[in-house]
Amino acid sequence: MALEAVIPILLTIISAATPLLLAGIGELVTERSGVLNLGVEGMMLAGAVTAFAVTFASGSYTLGILAAALAGMAMAFVFGVLTLTLVSNQVATGLALTLFGLGLSALLGAGFVGSPIAPLPKLAIPGLSSIPVLGPVLFHQDALVYLSVALAVGVAWFLKR
Repeated sequence: MALEAVIPILLTIISAATPLLLAGIGELVTERSGVLNLGVEGMMLAGAVTAFAVTFASGSYTLGILAAALAGMAMAFVFGVLTLTLVSNQVATGLALTLFGLGLSALLGAGFVGSPIAPLPKLAIPGLSSIPVLGPVLFHQDALVYLSVALAVGVAWFLKR
């Protein structure tokens, strides 16, 4: 396989891994605090469909990302109220939130099937993005990729200290 054929594969892997990295960081911090939250996938789905809907309706990536964060926070709030205030089982509550997020995203997202939006703009780092193979893979990504890497490093530093 030619080296140039590997670039799209690596770009796809990085794009697909970014939301998982962000969710994993959140779950790591949650686990370190002593809470088992199996509802992360449902929170991700609720955030994803909210981000798409708001971005599609407004045309603003920033509003879409903020709306996704608010949707995730709302789901986390529900989890917190159920497990901390009503003292429900963390495992059962997390699984229920996963199923709820799956159903909610399917319901709300049904109207957007086939509706395209442009991807986030890529941020090319001058000089570095022109390096063969590594440049397009590591230094020509959108802001969320760079944010997720910086957040992973920051949380690792924080937890180590």
